[in-house]
Amino acid sequence: MKKLALLMFTILILGCGTETTVVEEPVVEEPEPIVIQNESIAPPQIVGGNVLDGDVDADPELLNRDGITLQFSEPLSMYYVVFGRIGGRSPNWSPLDIVDDWDIGNQVHLMPMEDSRLLEYNTEYWLKIYAQGSACNAVNTEMKFRTKPR
Repeated sequence: MKKLALLMFTILILGCGTETTVVEEPVVEEPEPIVIQNESIAPPQIVGGNVLDGDVDADPELLNRDGITLQFSEPLSMYYVVFGRIGGRSPNWSPLDIVDDWDIGNQVHLMPMEDSRLLEYNTEYWLKIYAQGSACNAVNTEMKFRTKPR
């Protein structure tokens, strides 16, 4: 038994005259890491409307009848507006349409409610606006305007 084990050991060491080829695996170089810099997505901006920041001659009768319309640079997925009067009670206006889905469009339209205060002549008002675009890019902005004298 010892002779058989010794013979097998010898065969294994000598390899019976066969050569075993060694397969060399190619060296895989790791690529350099790619650094992606996210470009900031510009938030929606007010680009138009029937009253703009700094206006001093807004017609209160037209705004009371037609409401306040603000146009944005892109479609909105969400917005929130707080409307107030400088030195007085808030007019308490609300959005014209209650939107059930996320496709609001690029326009915000505020109208007086049944029991709301109407805009008065020669009075300064402010709007605080949160608007979020469809890419979740949001802006908080504030604007002021004054109605024209009577």
